[in-house]
Amino acid sequence: MKIQWPKWALAVLFLVDGTGFGLWAAHVPVFKQNLHLGNGALSEVLLSLVGGGIVTMPLTGVLIARFGSRNVVRTVAVLYVAMLAGLAHASSWGVLIALACLYGGAKGALDVTVNAQAIAVEQFYGRSSMSLLQGCWSVGGLIGAGIASVLLNHGYGVRFNLTAGAIVMGTAVFAVLPLLVTEQRKTDEAKFRFVLPDASLLRLALIVFFGLFAEGAIGDWAAVYLRSNLKASLSLAAAGYATYAIAMASARFLGDWLIRRFEDKLILIGSGLLIALGFGLTLVARSLPVAIFGLVLTGMGVANVVPVIMTLTGKNTRMGAGPAISAVSTIGYFGFLAGPPLIGWLAVAAGLDKALGLVVLAGVIVAAGPIILPAEKKVTVEAGA
Repeated sequence: MKIQWPKWALAVLFLVDGTGFGLWAAHVPVFKQNLHLGNGALSEVLLSLVGGGIVTMPLTGVLIARFGSRNVVRTVAVLYVAMLAGLAHASSWGVLIALACLYGGAKGALDVTVNAQAIAVEQFYGRSSMSLLQGCWSVGGLIGAGIASVLLNHGYGVRFNLTAGAIVMGTAVFAVLPLLVTEQRKTDEAKFRFVLPDASLLRLALIVFFGLFAEGAIGDWAAVYLRSNLKASLSLAAAGYATYAIAMASARFLGDWLIRRFEDKLILIGSGLLIALGFGLTLVARSLPVAIFGLVLTGMGVANVVPVIMTLTGKNTRMGAGPAISAVSTIGYFGFLAGPPLIGWLAVAAGLDKALGLVVLAGVIVAAGPIILPAEKKVTVEAGA
């Protein structure tokens, strides 16, 4: 079988995206401890990350429409790696806020661009690859968190860890960029601007918003919760997040199989229930093993919310698949970015365990969301090889 180099090159970029986030997430409690930050100060750092993403995501969509995702990703992937390395040099709360803003901007741009390139790859091969690529992102999160756990356990500091990670990631980026595809665009596509979804797409966007809200909150606060509330060591806290990432990646690689065999609504209901029940168990647990088991269930629930919603979104005929996915993705990723600082603000007032109850609520909304989805005939999507 002929190797589909563009697809696997893009898989590497998804892997790099996830690895960078895994490294960041695993080091959040380290930044908190080293810079003596309270939950409120940490939430302001996370808010700056959100601000950077909010600014760059719509702008990136405009750049993609004009220049194509293949050209844009060459710049934003390099910036993403560079901004991760920059975080290693945060010496104070103010500097960390500024660097987190730059990192968040680069991450938001990369998220939009790799998903746009994923659409181009699917069109190029005529086969679905979204679940596979999202699974690669999850594996990257696992790799980043796992490496961070090992290095922290052996006494390496945040500066070495993030710098070394950025060098490896940068090498991978430069190796695969020439292999990406150039999408076929309509002559008027350069005039494209961000388009708000219609009522049907808005319902899908709200579900993915809460699914990614849960994913973002867990990414930035799960390790902190294990460290501060269950008194886990820094390395065990990072390992807890890594376990969650393993569960999410494993379930995400089963996404194409699930989509072929079960109704979309049934998958979303099951995903939401796993998020609510799993993270609820983590919050009530009094021992680290039970809390981590809850994170495993949560990771399985989070895994396929995005692939299923993107499959449904791609069926839109009014806007077209590309603009529809761009609009829904932007709203969804806003949830991914906004969840962590909101958790931090509530943690100051009510405690971190109570604030993280919002993740449980998000799971309930994901499970209930399919009730308001319009009824439609199940469409089988061919899984990518």
